[in-house]
This record gives sequence, structure tokens and C-alpha cells, in this order.
Amino acid sequence: MWRDTISSGKSELLVAKDVDQIVGFASFGPSRDEGASSKDAEVWAIYVLPGHWAQDVGRQMWLRAQEILVAQGYQSVSLWVLAENARAIRFYLAAGFLPEPASAKEIVLGGKSLQEVRYVAALSGKDLG
Repeated sequence: MWRDTISSGKSELLVAKDVDQIVGFASFGPSRDEGASSKDAEVWAIYVLPGHWAQDVGRQMWLRAQEILVAQGYQSVSLWVLAENARAIRFYLAAGFLPEPASAKEIVLGGKSLQEVRYVAALSGKDLG
């Protein structure tokens, strides 16, 4: 899926490295939400290896992604996060995202029913993180 997404140019991809090891990635681009405008971006994924948590890797990727999105003319950004993922929620809240509780939806992942909630933030060119 990622190979197709990257080669199609549907999203941007940032990769974080520590020496020669990839320790994280961030993918972002136009919002895939139904009814989204051309000014709405979406963070498709931010992932950091657990051994590199709390080392500012995710925040640095988010700050760079934000710079790129602002330069591309986006005015807002959203993302979807699993309601049970407390660590990610803390990260996104600290980065300036706010939940939209009415957006909650059920998804099935690995045969398990989970709830996702959309979080949104304005992109103004100032540091959100």
C-alpha cells in the first residue's frame, strides 16, 4: 500500500533516521475525508519506533510536515486516531490538535472492532508543536 501511495504522489513522506537506521516516518497530503476542501490536509500516519519515543522524533517530523503543508497552501489539517491510543492522543493534543467527538466511527482492524476519532488543527504558519 505504501509503495503505491508514494509512487502515485498522493502523499508526502518524511523519514527520520538515526545514523543509518530508519526510526520513524510521517505521511501527509490532501484530506481523504468526504466533503473536504482543497485547503484541508491530512496526516495519514506518524510512526516512531518505540525505542525512539520521547526523543523528539515525532515532534520534529510533525513540525517539518507542518512547514510543507503551509507552504503548499493548506489552511487546516486533520488526522484519525484510535480512541484507545492514549499516547498518540497526548502527542496530538500537545501539537495543537483538538478532537471532533461527533466524528467517531467504528473500524475493524485485525478482526477487532475499534473506534477512531478525527482530530483537527488550523495551519497558520506558526508553530503548533
